[in-house]
Amino acid sequence: MSLGEQLRQARQKAQLSLRDLSARAGISIAKLSKVENGLATLRHPELLTLAEALAVPATALLAPPAPVSGAGARRAVTRADGGRKFEHSHRTYEMLCSELSGQSNLFWRVTVRDKPPGGADAFVSHPGEEFVYVLKGKVALHTDAYEPLVLAAGDSVLFDAQTRHAYFAVTREAVMLMSNTVGEDGARVQSQAASAALRPKRKR
Repeated sequence: MSLGEQLRQARQKAQLSLRDLSARAGISIAKLSKVENGLATLRHPELLTLAEALAVPATALLAPPAPVSGAGARRAVTRADGGRKFEHSHRTYEMLCSELSGQSNLFWRVTVRDKPPGGADAFVSHPGEEFVYVLKGKVALHTDAYEPLVLAAGDSVLFDAQTRHAYFAVTREAVMLMSNTVGEDGARVQSQAASAALRPKRKR
């Protein structure tokens, strides 16, 4: 099942119109319609935002759950260059091992080609925590909370991903392993809060 089909199925299951989902996620109706019809794809932060708005794990938008034959039998495998890819600014996100239902962690292989200062769209924020381990090259992590942090191959960092952040390649290109922790329960609570905030207030 394609990304667009998964998105439409999740939206209909949540009993949301395109307009409703657009209001919750802050993504235009036109963009959502194109994604559902296979005419556009999603950027990495858009995927996380839509999952939060729909109160589902991000993996629910990517692939059907893998069959489970018994307790402890869950496993997911991604072959080299076999993950679904998303583009954002000058970064390529390849999603790894996303086939299991109810995952609370998302795993990515990220190739960074951005050079500072970069555009405003280079910065993102999303629910959960973000862990990065640099595999190749050097990358600079810029956030609203700290001075820029340069990470070389073998270095790692963990931080609150709700802080606006961006990665820029210090070398010609950098490759890193990324994990986002976005628990299913947390996404559901945040989605319910967002839904409540969008309801029109009664006049007294």
